[in-house]
Amino acid sequence: MRAALDGTTKRPAEVSSAGLHALVGHGIDADTAAAARTREIPLHDHAARQFDTALGQNCDVILVMETHHRQEIAQRWPQFLGKTFLLGHFDAARQVPDPYRQAMGMHAQAVEIILQCSESWAIQLRQTIT
Repeated sequence: MRAALDGTTKRPAEVSSAGLHALVGHGIDADTAAAARTREIPLHDHAARQFDTALGQNCDVILVMETHHRQEIAQRWPQFLGKTFLLGHFDAARQVPDPYRQAMGMHAQAVEIILQCSESWAIQLRQTIT
């Protein structure tokens, strides 16, 4: 997402990650990192963290991978529902299946979907900003 948004706004877009059931402190999954490197996605230091109220308050937009994540946010933080969208919102509500503990092919598929959906968000944001 960071790469897709590069140059979209006057100030760099701030992109961060948090999970609803994160393995707090853990780094990026090795298979996901390998799939990302194959697509030449720059990886930054990452330590998993838990989504919480403070984080949600500081976000302009919250993007989730699957519809059940949006439903959980609606239940736990209804005040954030209006700014919570599927990453695949502009791609026919496409979902990103969680590749955790899956075969390498699932990690590669998730990376491809994330790339496509991130670019779709960047296109929409560019149209909104200009």
